[in-house]
Amino acid sequence: MNTPSEHDQTVSQLGQSLAQTAQSGRALVEEMTLFAKDESLRFVSLRLERNGAALDRLQNCQGIPGLIGVQQEWLRDLLQDYTGQSMRWMGALRGLTRNVMEKAGENAADGIDHFQQQAGDVMQQVGEAAQQAGDAVDQAGQQMNQVAQDTNNYIQDTQH
Repeated sequence: MNTPSEHDQTVSQLGQSLAQTAQSGRALVEEMTLFAKDESLRFVSLRLERNGAALDRLQNCQGIPGLIGVQQEWLRDLLQDYTGQSMRWMGALRGLTRNVMEKAGENAADGIDHFQQQAGDVMQQVGEAAQQAGDAVDQAGQQMNQVAQDTNNYIQDTQH
């Protein structure tokens, strides 16, 4: 059936698969960290720019209606920026999730293919062993028939 080296190879392949999964996980964390850093810097820069522009407008506004207008514009920009930021994060996470699922599917398919191949090999070996056992039984049956025939011939020869 399976030799110790085949078991060692299976364990080795499983170890390699786990190592690939760990490497993929590490690359994913690195990618997410870089994205988060870049996106956070972009967003903070945008908000600082908009806040500075709002402060400039506050210096030049006239009366309560001007103050309310600047405040409403600042609030509108704030909501747009946070909504846009949320959409960017959701898009990035959606893409990331899709990539992780595709990779997991590929890894699972590779593992299933490998184990199906091994199961096929084992079944082939079992079939070959069963064939050999069947051949041995056939040979034993033929030998028993020959012994029975020889015995009958001997008995018949001694009676005559």
